[in-house]
Amino acid sequence: MRPVVLCFSGLDPSGGAGLQADIEAIAALQAHAAVACTALTIQDSQQVYGFQTVDADLLAQQATKVLADLPVKAIKCGMLGTPEAVAVVKQICQQHPHLPLILDPVLVANSGGSLTVEGFIDSLKQLFPYAHLLTPNTVEAERLTGLSVVDNEADVIKTLSDLGVKAVLLKGGHEHGQMLRNRLYQDNKLIQTSQWPRLNAQFHGSGCSLASAISAGIANGLPLPIAVTRAEVWLQHSLQNADFPHKNGQAIPRRIHSSP
Repeated sequence: MRPVVLCFSGLDPSGGAGLQADIEAIAALQAHAAVACTALTIQDSQQVYGFQTVDADLLAQQATKVLADLPVKAIKCGMLGTPEAVAVVKQICQQHPHLPLILDPVLVANSGGSLTVEGFIDSLKQLFPYAHLLTPNTVEAERLTGLSVVDNEADVIKTLSDLGVKAVLLKGGHEHGQMLRNRLYQDNKLIQTSQWPRLNAQFHGSGCSLASAISAGIANGLPLPIAVTRAEVWLQHSLQNADFPHKNGQAIPRRIHSSP
């Protein structure tokens, strides 16, 4: 049986991000996504208009039943939204310390609109000691640390490391330049850098897709650097073949295609 990734993520009605992105990305990278739904959102490919979170007890029951039934090999978190959801994931991690946690710190949608409540960032940091990998873009990294990536990237990474994070994939999608540069840090040391041609479009769900694809590689037993590289290659192809919606919306990655 394919290894299972247990995902904590929200429902995106447009199908571009959230749990739908998790399912497609993980399936494309030869694993199976089981999803504990954290929230119902009101959004399209242009922006987030609102959301309603799932009761914490219901969320915990979703995850517990999956863990008891399926061969879960990794946990991936996207939108958590509330301190109560964070507490559920923390308890799951404490109960299953052998499962690597891939934590995508979703704070706002790429298309615009908050996906958290007040005080969420402080609560999210409780998960950092359990995270096998944290996958922030530069904006998220700055909000998590209160420091500037441009001024001192090393201090940003050190701060995250001091908070307990074992590895950080710092994504360069929000930076300037013709090339997009991702940096993989492990134990506070830069171990891998990748560069990708910046595509002339905005994409809905690219961050969700990358974190989920990495999770699938980890679930399949790949070392972290290889899982990251394979996921990046796959994502670049997905973005190059994205579906461009009408009007002013963001492009939807075409995640179902031949895997690298």
